[in-house]
Amino acid sequence: MDVLLDTSGPGAASLIRISNTNLDANVDGDLFWQGNNFGQGGNGYNGTGIFTAGEWHRVIAAYDEAANPPVVTKFVDGVKQDDWTANQGLDNPRRALQPLAVLFCDNGDERRALWVNSIQIRAGKLSDAEMVALGGPSADGIPVVITGVAMPPTLSVSRGTGTVTIAWPTDVTGFTLEGTPTLASPNWQAVPGVANNSVTLPTSAGDQFFRLKQ
Repeated sequence: MDVLLDTSGPGAASLIRISNTNLDANVDGDLFWQGNNFGQGGNGYNGTGIFTAGEWHRVIAAYDEAANPPVVTKFVDGVKQDDWTANQGLDNPRRALQPLAVLFCDNGDERRALWVNSIQIRAGKLSDAEMVALGGPSADGIPVVITGVAMPPTLSVSRGTGTVTIAWPTDVTGFTLEGTPTLASPNWQAVPGVANNSVTLPTSAGDQFFRLKQ
């Protein structure tokens, strides 16, 4: 979101409320501006302090609830603030976007007047490189297409008779395919037998998770 907060008002200002969308509910917000940073709860306000009142800012919270541990990566004006992992998995209703959300809503004591230029919600977590490329606020609003960012390769998976083939584009270099039998306590190891960015494995080996690492 591209927003400007008033220079006067309460010491905290709600940016979004997710856990309860009833406008009349006496419920706290879920993401706040406070002390020139933004977040919520213990260790939630780590940052560089550049989210200042009285100025336009581009504020990004990129959620990955499937990560281990779950993480919210915070950026302001293209500058990384924090990889926020404080109790994310224990407080999911306040950390993951629900089907409905209420912007700038709180139970009354943590709101400021603010101006809004542009708000955007994306499917999937933006990469750090994409958030750097988005930079600061602009009168035209937040770009839908992020240019000038080299996107990571995507794995393709195809099944055979008793086998599975994992591959990625042959013109991509510098990546290693790694696997682990579990994400609860991952033990990532290089997958043997990879040739020309492809490997065929027996399905009898059991559950396995894969990633590309550069």
